[in-house]
Amino acid sequence: MRYLIAFLLLTSCSPLYLPGTRNTPLFREQGEAQLSGFISGAGAEAQVAYALTDNVAVTGSFSYASQKKTNPDYDRKNLFGEVGLGYYGRSRSVRYELFAGYGMGQSTNYDVYYFFAPFFGQQVNVEATGKVQRIFFQPSIGTNNRGTNIFFTPRISWVDFSEFTSGAISVKPAESPKLYLEPAATLKFHLAGNLYGIFQLGLTVPMGDTFYTYQPLTASIGLQIDTGGLGTKVYK
Repeated sequence: MRYLIAFLLLTSCSPLYLPGTRNTPLFREQGEAQLSGFISGAGAEAQVAYALTDNVAVTGSFSYASQKKTNPDYDRKNLFGEVGLGYYGRSRSVRYELFAGYGMGQSTNYDVYYFFAPFFGQQVNVEATGKVQRIFFQPSIGTNNRGTNIFFTPRISWVDFSEFTSGAISVKPAESPKLYLEPAATLKFHLAGNLYGIFQLGLTVPMGDTFYTYQPLTASIGLQIDTGGLGTKVYK
């Protein structure tokens, strides 16, 4: 366990954009619900998901992090929430889904931002908070077993940092939103009853240059209560 915690710390330096854990319910049937909690580079994360019908589901995610940094001294923070709506299906051996959604939040780090130079007379490191919104398109496919399952999620995200604040200075950068490829692999394994463990590993690949730092490798570990559990039929 200590090696896993060390790995999570290595994947959580101080970037501005923190993609977070992909919410991949891959439901089996109507009425199934999931409640999950994670530790990741994005901080503490909570996720919910519910199957409205045999093919339509909704998701919600929230992440929060607050960390005191030294040399230099500043407060690194992350706050982000999003919702999604999607279609899911299953066969005898495979589960699949397609979600789209929207999220918004803000993130604080210490870095050089070119648009603050006119206010300070030069390029300098500043503690800045960026407001961000994200639109995502997220297909997933995975195995359909009762115990352990593996999912693959090639998410595409449209990310817009629309405003930055440092002290009393507020700037809206003349930068276009960035497109990211954010594929992830998820391992979901049965622990007891309706309780599951989840480990996810993902990549963050921008399509072009960015004017801010981002987290290229994401890792998260968590627990999930799935009301479908052992009482749900594996296939229909």
